[in-house]
Amino acid sequence: MPDKKKNRQRMFGVFQSNRGLVLSVLRRYSLRQVDLEDLSQETVLRALEAEKRTQIQEPKRFLVGIAKNVARAELERRAKITCDLLDDLDPETYVSDEPAIDDVVDARQRMQVFGKAVAMLPPQCQKAFLLKHVYGVSHKEIAEKLDIAVSTVEKHVALGLRRCREVMLSEQSETGTCGEESEKSVLGLEGRRR
Repeated sequence: MPDKKKNRQRMFGVFQSNRGLVLSVLRRYSLRQVDLEDLSQETVLRALEAEKRTQIQEPKRFLVGIAKNVARAELERRAKITCDLLDDLDPETYVSDEPAIDDVVDARQRMQVFGKAVAMLPPQCQKAFLLKHVYGVSHKEIAEKLDIAVSTVEKHVALGLRRCREVMLSEQSETGTCGEESEKSVLGLEGRRR
């Protein structure tokens, strides 16, 4: 019994005299200062447990080996936690179908400008334009509804489109948001047939 206590005291004495060496071994693994103290205590505990089971011939080398194993185990534990967190992060769960805030703001501003542009159209032109581009009514149906010729509807729609485009482009150039892409799609009607 006194022999075991003597061995324990010897191992603890070896640790005390080589504490700086153990800490420098642990530091090589880029561990934080707070972790270094905990891991150095873990190193001593493992060394003392091993000392109970077997006689340690080279305690200094043994402590360094345990310190390396403790540091590696800590790094593996952290890596596993990180991997578990990444596995739990399912991109499908966090993807939003909502548009980006800046897209919403831009769309609202464009809609306000569009509303101003439409309000500036002559009444008959305004009706034909809104029926065509907002409600999707055909030229023939608009002609019947407004009791005018189809060719007049076509002229009103074309005039409304031209004037709205001019107003929106001038508004964009005033705010500095005018670019080649926005010029082409100022009303969002590019490529559509009337």
